[in-house]
Amino acid sequence: MRALRSISSIIWLHRRSNAASGGASTGALVAPDSYYARIREICDEFGIVLIYDEVMTGAGRTGKFIAAEHWGITPDIIAPSKGFAAGYALLGAMVARFNMVEPVLDAGGFLHGYTYTGNPLACAAGCAVLDEIAQNDLVSNAAAMGDLLKARLTGLMDRFPFIGDVRGLGLLLAFELVSDRETMVPLPKELNAYTRLVDLAYERGLIIYSRRTRGGIEGDHFLVSPPLIVSEAQIGEIMEKLTDSLEAMAREMSLPVSA
Repeated sequence: MRALRSISSIIWLHRRSNAASGGASTGALVAPDSYYARIREICDEFGIVLIYDEVMTGAGRTGKFIAAEHWGITPDIIAPSKGFAAGYALLGAMVARFNMVEPVLDAGGFLHGYTYTGNPLACAAGCAVLDEIAQNDLVSNAAAMGDLLKARLTGLMDRFPFIGDVRGLGLLLAFELVSDRETMVPLPKELNAYTRLVDLAYERGLIIYSRRTRGGIEGDHFLVSPPLIVSEAQIGEIMEKLTDSLEAMAREMSLPVSA
């Protein structure tokens, strides 16, 4: 691999969890399928190491154990974290190609030795979580329930014209609110829809996560990302509470609702 000829080789960081299949900052945004293969080609051509940040997308959340699998891409390094211990303990990991390990060690090693590195409690929690994912085939459940949830969320667009987009993979899904679906002009930022809908949902027993879509200044998107163990009945409960919350917000803000 040409990227390993020199320690000064360029590192290409392809941000899976915070950009391409979006996570919080872009609301589960997924690039066109052609994007992923082209980035791999560019990295191969110029000897660039391809690193996938799978902190949010790894461990099955997107319906594949690693999101890169959706496009048949093999990164050089993968950084998974959050799903590994399911929030029970702080745990992250780095996965590298075998042929990269010795050259990196010879050049000084992987710089990831922090205070809690190798914490046995976190590692035990991680092993238990991975066993649970494998034994109960939760990756397949994430794919199936993700398809169902995405279809149900997309169906809300018929009733709520201010839902401009539904996006994501598996159980990492989001929807965006807009003033005009054709132009994707955001709702007036003064409405603070991104906080109000979260509050209304919470009052009804539903937790969704919101961020400003456009530079943190305006725009409203909401992550809907239930646990990998979610069932069809629970998807129905999520949709009931979310629909009721959207209707309440529409009344408060005088937003259009179709019959």
